Amino acid sequence: MRASHLAVVFPVKGLPRNTVHACGALWTRTSRMLLPGLGRFYDRFHPAAQPWGVDIPTPLSVVLGRDDPSLFLRLYFRARKFRESSIDFHVGAAIAETGFEKLKKVGDVLICPVTLNGTNKCLEGHIFWHAAIAQGEILPDCGIYYAEYKRSIVEPGLEKCIESAPADYALCMVTLEHGEDRHGI
Repeated sequence: MRASHLAVVFPVKGLPRNTVHACGALWTRTSRMLLPGLGRFYDRFHPAAQPWGVDIPTPLSVVLGRDDPSLFLRLYFRARKFRESSIDFHVGAAIAETGFEKLKKVGDVLICPVTLNGTNKCLEGHIFWHAAIAQGEILPDCGIYYAEYKRSIVEPGLEKCIESAPADYALCMVTLEHGEDRHGI
């Protein structure tokens, strides 16, 4: 079984002040968000005790920025780095499957025309990943998910805001497990 980690970002506004109650509320919200992907994108999920090698000593692996801003930021930056690595992987693999010679530049945009006719499952898997991320799906290797915005990718200004005010946010750290490669990837 393969596993990957996910940091779900929540604003703390409206959460109980009691840390244990706040952690329980965020795990409940996270579980409800993950249930639609169960069986489709991952087979199991549970609180991540040690995502990316970082110990989380809090209930249900929820890190409140107000309680531990250093741990919050360490995990937040690792989650974003993981997301960027996943994007690079899927872009690179899609281009490699298509062929670098097909890349065309139109203004500042690179375009790579492809035909999705069922003959290249690997290419389709990478294209599917990008389309799913754009639609706000929670995928095993997206690394981070902003619950309030229902997206893995948000404006850089919001990311900077979270970095500068960790006390206003919380992370629910999750391990997603899947038994087999999906979508040809």
